[in-house]
Amino acid sequence: MQNWSTIEVQDLDVLTDDEIRDVVAWFTTKQTPLSQREADILSEGEMILQHDEIEVRDYWNDVASDAEADADVLASAGWGTDEDYGDYGGDSY
Repeated sequence: MQNWSTIEVQDLDVLTDDEIRDVVAWFTTKQTPLSQREADILSEGEMILQHDEIEVRDYWNDVASDAEADADVLASAGWGTDEDYGDYGGDSY
């Protein structure tokens, strides 16, 4: 993992999402208290990633069919088919 100790808030604009995740991970696992600059960087990085996650969740509202979205909800609630849980009809033990 790269050492992000010299990064500034404005530097986040030119980083990829993976690099921003690395920055957030680096600051959240730091063993010493964060300075105000570091806390600002962490906060901004989390806001950028949160915005991206909201856009990913919009897939189910904008792109997925109703059946696909319903199947995902049922599977996450424990009411999915065997295939939703990785069982494709192999030998039972």
